[in-house]
Amino acid sequence: MVETILETWTIVLVILATVLIMTIMTFLLPAVVLLLRMRSLSQISLDGTV
Repeated sequence: MVETILETWTIVLVILATVLIMTIMTFLLPAVVLLLRMRSLSQISLDGTV
């Protein structure tokens, strides 16, 4: 009984981990790219004003 429960929990945890990683990759990567672009744009604008 206990072993089967542990096996099902490990499977559920693995599925949840993969889903979390997929969502993080799909949402964070574009956000990081946007942040980097914003930083580069802000640096250019600051240099332009100075």
